[in-house]
Amino acid sequence: MPKVKALQCALAEIRSVTCPGVVLKDKEDIYLSICVFGQYKKTQCVPATFPLVFNARMVFEKVFPEAVDPGDVVAQLEYDTAVFELIQLVPPVGETLSTYDENTRDFMFPGPNQISGHHDSNRQVTMRRISGLRGIAPKLEFSTTSVITECLISSRKCRTQEASETLCDSRMSDS
Repeated sequence: MPKVKALQCALAEIRSVTCPGVVLKDKEDIYLSICVFGQYKKTQCVPATFPLVFNARMVFEKVFPEAVDPGDVVAQLEYDTAVFELIQLVPPVGETLSTYDENTRDFMFPGPNQISGHHDSNRQVTMRRISGLRGIAPKLEFSTTSVITECLISSRKCRTQEASETLCDSRMSDS
């Protein structure tokens, strides 16, 4: 059976969005929408007062059938974009207040040559203001954890090392 590499567990922990001194004119709740590997997920809604504290954990998974080694997986991540949108539930459809995007490789592995199987990164990035938001741009605080493991493509079931399973299982059960 052919073996492939898979990004078995890509975990994003969204902590908060800060924007000191900024008061929103609308009071409707706010959530953060995240898209990685074409998978859209969103946080719970929070009151429209900075800092916005989400404390959300999200797991994104994808199989890379052409990958031969972890470096191939990381290289392919450059062709995907991780997108964050801060959205306020202003009628009729909501209003995007700010966005942040970067290629998924840099999102998951922000340092130079960090392609090891396990990776933790606490980060703070500045989002782009879109509309309805005056003052300084919001800062998104989050961390990522990534595990690259071997899979059998025919079964789509990954054979992971015990440590990888423990990491993914414990992180997902905490959500």
